[in-house]
Amino acid sequence: MKVTNLLFSSLLMWGGLASCTTNVVKVPASPYPISHDAFAVDTLAQGFTIPYGIAIVSENEYFITDRVGKMFHFKAGTLTEINGMPDVATFGIPSLRAILHGGLMDISLHPDYATNAWIYISYLAADGFAKVARLNVQDHTATQFEPIFATRSQNYTGNGMRIVWEDDTHFFLNVGNSNFSTSTNPVLNAQDLHDDAGKIHRLMDDGSVPPDNPVFEGFGGPTTIWSYGHRDVQGLFFEQSTRTLFGVEHGPKGGDEFNIIEKGKNYGWPLFSYGINYDGAGVSTLSEDSAATFTVLPEYYWTVPTDDGGQAIAPACLLKVDNSTIADWNNSFLIGSLAYRRLMKYNRQTNETFGLTLEGRVRTIKQLPSGDLIALIERNDLTKANGLVVKIHD
Repeated sequence: MKVTNLLFSSLLMWGGLASCTTNVVKVPASPYPISHDAFAVDTLAQGFTIPYGIAIVSENEYFITDRVGKMFHFKAGTLTEINGMPDVATFGIPSLRAILHGGLMDISLHPDYATNAWIYISYLAADGFAKVARLNVQDHTATQFEPIFATRSQNYTGNGMRIVWEDDTHFFLNVGNSNFSTSTNPVLNAQDLHDDAGKIHRLMDDGSVPPDNPVFEGFGGPTTIWSYGHRDVQGLFFEQSTRTLFGVEHGPKGGDEFNIIEKGKNYGWPLFSYGINYDGAGVSTLSEDSAATFTVLPEYYWTVPTDDGGQAIAPACLLKVDNSTIADWNNSFLIGSLAYRRLMKYNRQTNETFGLTLEGRVRTIKQLPSGDLIALIERNDLTKANGLVVKIHD
């Protein structure tokens, strides 16, 4: 069955369009034209708070993380929680001034998973350090748990940690840095190469430093840092055919970025941004022309115009679609918009952005071996764990 916008909303009620309770978060109107592409949606699993990462073993078998610190195994319709996961720092810890989400984030399989069974996870540990660990799973329990990376400083302002593989032995990792920086009070962690926040890291599969990583001025050798000056990259996609790393990045109030991420480059935060701070204050300390002389400006950026200076779309994930069963999506990038609570489609050739009729805060979207797509959608009712894993197909 093809799902139209109205039917999809009424069937799943994600946006609270048919609900009178104030606990159900409504879906705002799309800031971009709706592309009424034909697709169907099947719910595979539910009962999540913020399902964040998914590792695809096969067409019908996955590992899934929930940001609250839980990991699940899904196989042929059965969902089972994995025991032995690390303690994480996330919402509602009274002793901490603020945690911008944190928790258990991405999950990824080693490219040679069929042989070594390594599963990689990224998380904000209970001690406040952003970490990556690898583990095996036996009898629904984490075994051989091995932390392989930790930031040098606590990172309570790091929202996004994605893992994408470059090849069989190297992976990229983003560590966010969503500090409230203004032009009069710049917070320069992302520019500080002694701080791991606001960076893309490139690591070997055992967590060691690749010898061909960049060597920055003042350093005697390579570190894990691949690029810097990032605010909060929440979507990473590595295109194998062109060897290109793409990222979508949260601006502050507007100025969300689409970047091509290259070795050793400075992406400017907080020295320059097309967004403004949440209180309306300026962010940039440099003009666009000055920033262009030594930082990489985004290939494209999104600011939705508003009466008070603009609104972010808040991109949460990134996938370039190829050989999908949904022909209208092939060669486009799909982006989950947290602010507008829907999936969006971006055409890099024309710079056109469209809203899609898949509603909800889409945290992750990936492609299955068949060409169908799978999406993780966080809860829409603040009193319930009703997040979903859905399959999208023609």
